[in-house]
Amino acid sequence: MAKSHPPALSGAPLSDAEIGEMDDLLAAIPAPRESLDAVMLDGYLCGVLAQPQVLAPEQWLPPVFDWHWGDPDGEAPKEPLGPDSEGWHAAKHERLVALLMSHHATLERQLREDAWFDPLVMEPQDEAGNPITGAAAVQPALAPWVAGFEHALTQFPGLEAMSHEDLPDLLACVRRHLPLEDEDEQAFAKALDAEHPLKSLDAGIEDLVANVVALADLGRAQLFSVDTVRRVEPKVGRNDPCPCGSGKKFKQCHGR
Repeated sequence: MAKSHPPALSGAPLSDAEIGEMDDLLAAIPAPRESLDAVMLDGYLCGVLAQPQVLAPEQWLPPVFDWHWGDPDGEAPKEPLGPDSEGWHAAKHERLVALLMSHHATLERQLREDAWFDPLVMEPQDEAGNPITGAAAVQPALAPWVAGFEHALTQFPGLEAMSHEDLPDLLACVRRHLPLEDEDEQAFAKALDAEHPLKSLDAGIEDLVANVVALADLGRAQLFSVDTVRRVEPKVGRNDPCPCGSGKKFKQCHGR
């Protein structure tokens, strides 16, 4: 029997207070699980929604509660977090799932109907606590969000497995905000910085959102694509002999 989950709180996006509450509840999930924070969660849910298949809550919730979910060598519990998990609380679980479902529904609607969303990002600060501005603010602000998005692609490889000419460049444009180890990705990011520099955090956010929306569009296009049904056998004419072998014309037999 499929597990039921609390419905979304309302049709409206979560308030700042509700986002803070969701972040606090995620942080309260007991060890050894390592939950996502609200910023990484936001990126993760966009990665979930960009997939070329619809993922049920039973699939996408466990990796929210534990970054290492599915790792066969990990030390975290093999069972998903539930209301009766040790060190947890049923009321906390119900409230957290309701907040997560509501945020998921908001992002799904924004990606589908608005082709835009406002990502949750933190304003970066230097060691003295002063805001970082200009181009220097882009990567430290967006890297946690993109790490969450990448977490979804690791858990659910359907999007990255698609065959589309635009997919590699779109993914590279999102991943440019992460520390890059692959030489090809480093070269692509360097070329992007030269041809399309992001001079402010606002510019970085606008670029990120546009690329994520484009990826979600690719996933949705495959999700709703329908293969053409092709007739293997030649069509029988009404005046042709019936294929059943009766000797009658098709229109007088099975073609009635």
